[in-house]
Amino acid sequence: MVLSKANIIRKPPQLAEEEQERRALLIKKWSRSKQQEHDEEQKGITCLLESQRKALEELRLESEELYNAAIRCDTGMLPMENPGPCNTPPNSNYNPPDGKYNDITKVYTQQ
Repeated sequence: MVLSKANIIRKPPQLAEEEQERRALLIKKWSRSKQQEHDEEQKGITCLLESQRKALEELRLESEELYNAAIRCDTGMLPMENPGPCNTPPNSNYNPPDGKYNDITKVYTQQ
């Protein structure tokens, strides 16, 4: 008898109920930890944005010229190039494939 790789299927180990419960609780603990981490990160971002807004308000009260310079986008910070056409015309010689399908449309006839 010749065994191929396709014939060999490894069965998952049978875990005791206590081990299954321990793993479920561990997953829940990890989930709570990641949720707390996410919430703290969101609070930090919100705090930073609020501080930035307040600073810009104060700057605007001090000098409109400085405020406009502060909110102006600096294109040198993130250099980005998008070469290539924005809109290409369709290729008139292209024949799209139909693909393989089974036509199961029922045909009804009157008698």
